[in-house]
Amino acid sequence: MTMEQKTMSKTEQEGISFEVLMIYIRKVLKKWWVIVLSAVVLATIGFAAAKLTYVPQYSSQIMFVASNKDTSLIVSGQSSSDLNASVTLAESYKYVFTTTALTTKVANNCGYKVTPEQVKSFVSVQAVEDTMIVYLTVTTTDPEVSYAIANTYMRFYEETISEAFPSTTLKAIDPPLVPSAPNANSNTLLYTGIGFLAGIVLSVLALVGMIILKDTIMSSDDIKSKLGLKIIGNVSHVSHKGKKNEKQSILLTDRRSGFAFIEAFKLIRTKLEHTLLRKGQKTLVVTSTVENEGKTTTAINIALALAKNGKEVLLIDGDLRKPAVAKALNINAADDTGILGVVNGSKTLADSIKYSEKYNLYLLLNGKGIPDPSELLATQQMEEIVRAAKKEFDYVVIDTAPCGVVADASILAGFSDAITLVIRQDTAPARRIKRALENLDNSGTELIGCIYNDAKTGLGNGNFSRRYGYGYGYGYGYGENTSEK
Repeated sequence: MTMEQKTMSKTEQEGISFEVLMIYIRKVLKKWWVIVLSAVVLATIGFAAAKLTYVPQYSSQIMFVASNKDTSLIVSGQSSSDLNASVTLAESYKYVFTTTALTTKVANNCGYKVTPEQVKSFVSVQAVEDTMIVYLTVTTTDPEVSYAIANTYMRFYEETISEAFPSTTLKAIDPPLVPSAPNANSNTLLYTGIGFLAGIVLSVLALVGMIILKDTIMSSDDIKSKLGLKIIGNVSHVSHKGKKNEKQSILLTDRRSGFAFIEAFKLIRTKLEHTLLRKGQKTLVVTSTVENEGKTTTAINIALALAKNGKEVLLIDGDLRKPAVAKALNINAADDTGILGVVNGSKTLADSIKYSEKYNLYLLLNGKGIPDPSELLATQQMEEIVRAAKKEFDYVVIDTAPCGVVADASILAGFSDAITLVIRQDTAPARRIKRALENLDNSGTELIGCIYNDAKTGLGNGNFSRRYGYGYGYGYGYGENTSEK
């Protein structure tokens, strides 16, 4: 068994990893308003249900004191053992009040048409723990009935107690009264609380279920187990933000990108150089399954990393539908026709390529997007552009449109030596990535691996893409459901 197989096997045995668990928690917490709203709605429903189903109940209560002697009020003459015996006796007395003999007498003499079984359901008896106190409570929907039943117990309980426990005393020290107000509606708080908790639980379960059904890539282990792809590098989430509403690119030439980000691309460069050099390859297509996965940022930083290593690198903006390289590098390319100018013959390749001293990069940029460039990219002239660039430069890096949205990446891959796929955490569903891989496979060019991008750990904020550099939006508009994630 290979090391990779062992890793996959271990992951499957362990089930969900801590990394994925943190992602689940973070995604659920991001939808905190859904949880709160669900809790409030169900709590309101619970409150309303308690109010609508509430039937006023009235209770009349008697308080007794128990003694294992004939004189229950002379406590001072009792020993410690007598007191303990009285406490135990109080627990036993409470069962006598619901015997058939006593409830039958109460039912027949209370003045209302009730059965012994109903009397048993109306009565509750409680012995106060570690005391000689016993409470008998009668609860019905009519205050007069509650009082009548309690008062009837006062007339007949002594005879039954004496028969059951001779030489003992149970004395009523607080007689029953006619209840003047209904009991508090305890169901209101109960139902409201149950509704609130149910709202939290159900909303969390629904959110987790939606996350699972999306089946996106949550960890580097998912790439291996679900896609079976080799990982060239892991690029962690960068939390540094620009000014409000300002979109910026993340470049390894900018120290604000962070040490981890810069080192990640140095490692990616090392792996790519080793692989490409060993196989005699020079042209690399960088693509992703869907938009907003960071393919342009990745392509730029791969080119920058190679250039910083002393290589002559040409970066081609092959995403003719929505060119973003110039914008990411903050270069004015409004008048650049790029690939289009070379293919239609209005410019030569040498005239179209510009050199950026700031980045030490050669660039073939496009100032404006083209509605449907597939036919243009599939021309012989395009193949000649790639072939000529391959002869002039150490490496050629081509940023393309998402391969799971349009066919442009597959076309350009057919003219290139290698492909790398950018997979952003929790963005594209695994099933859609698999379909994109099939499209790339049709090009006949080798997919040398993928770059796991924007990997977040812990419970950090996931709002990075709104302001800082993982794409500029596409909106290709070919009936493709680009919102599927």
